[in-house]
Amino acid sequence: MKNFKKSCSIFLFCLFCGVTSYAQPFPLNDTVECMKAIGLATSAGAPLDSAVITIFKGNEVVEWSEITSNPKHDHHFSYNLLGNSYYTIQVSKTGYVTRSIGIDTRLPKDFVISYDNPKTSFEFEVDVFKTDPTKEDDLMDFPIALVKFNTTTQLFEFDSEYTKKLKKKLGY
Repeated sequence: MKNFKKSCSIFLFCLFCGVTSYAQPFPLNDTVECMKAIGLATSAGAPLDSAVITIFKGNEVVEWSEITSNPKHDHHFSYNLLGNSYYTIQVSKTGYVTRSIGIDTRLPKDFVISYDNPKTSFEFEVDVFKTDPTKEDDLMDFPIALVKFNTTTQLFEFDSEYTKKLKKKLGY
């Protein structure tokens, strides 16, 4: 009986150590939320009613919603994104050009989600404009912006080089 109690005590101690070490900060992987993307669909600077927001993880649709005017809703949309993935947030509405933003949630291998490095929020606006049949451009199919983690600032930011190249190709 004495050995049984000793064995149980050792087992419980090991179990406790294992559970508490598991609760410590953990390396980021594709099952850990690392970012909250908060967006606003606009047209000519005003919130856009009845916009459809579609979230793709890779090429797979993972969520979609329609944004409408509602006293409980301020036209913003938000989604929690998992690490080490590529997402596309697409804003569409009948009669408007569909726009999208690419978000790369890859983080450095040594980055951990913890109290010191909490999940971050990234806010953005997607401005759409009415379809003009006289202006067909293959570049409109590309994301209007890319977001990725900046290792210097330790934040998600717009990829300014991508935006600069896209604006040059579009003639802006």
